[in-house]
Amino acid sequence: MRCLVTTAPSGSLEEAHELAERFGLAAQPRGERAIPQLLEEAEGAPVLILSRARADLVHRGRTFRASAGMGYLRLVRARQGETDPLVRAAALEAGDEVLDATLGLGSDALLAAHATRARVLGLEASPVLAAFVATGLRRLPGPARATASRIEVRCADHRGALREMPGRSVDVVLLDPMFRSAGESGGLFELVRAFAEHAPLAPETLREARRVARRGVLIKDAPPGHELARLGLTPLPSRRSPRIVFGWADAL
Repeated sequence: MRCLVTTAPSGSLEEAHELAERFGLAAQPRGERAIPQLLEEAEGAPVLILSRARADLVHRGRTFRASAGMGYLRLVRARQGETDPLVRAAALEAGDEVLDATLGLGSDALLAAHATRARVLGLEASPVLAAFVATGLRRLPGPARATASRIEVRCADHRGALREMPGRSVDVVLLDPMFRSAGESGGLFELVRAFAEHAPLAPETLREARRVARRGVLIKDAPPGHELARLGLTPLPSRRSPRIVFGWADAL
């Protein structure tokens, strides 16, 4: 069965139906059913429960609060004047058009939307993660919600989507194909690991991303950068010992 989207008492059934239609999920009214009954009827599929202020995904006995992971804290620091490492590595500026081809929890897209003050397109192959991230972005507190509203979450496999996009159609493409450490995204890491794409970045996919970009492609890796080396890239210099290293590939 597909992921079930339903509501808490304060939730919007209209939102549940919108998410279900947009991401290919199943929406049902909550009615008088308790969560254990919902889970039993879902037959092992995840259940996304919407309330006005929050959204929770229940999967395999665990409950995950929808959020942008560490992205919100990164955004707070950026709003205080700190330059985020990803923004620095990609040299993002106001007006840049960014494609986050491996959206994940939406953290990088959120920082890109803040830096560029422009629309960011985020691709996520998993319908469950796409819906989870979309609901979390909608529920960010205060000014962060305005930044998040510039992110368009689209459920699509980046490999096929890149092939279909016109050449030089965005300024920068972001690719984060690797899983580095459970601590990086806190408790949400297990959810990402359960639903996200695990395949390594293929050279042909990088070529397509370079074709789509006007300036270039930023790729994340774990130090010391073995995946970057496999792709023929050199880690960008860093002023400190990082948990993440970046590689840059110029547009074709």
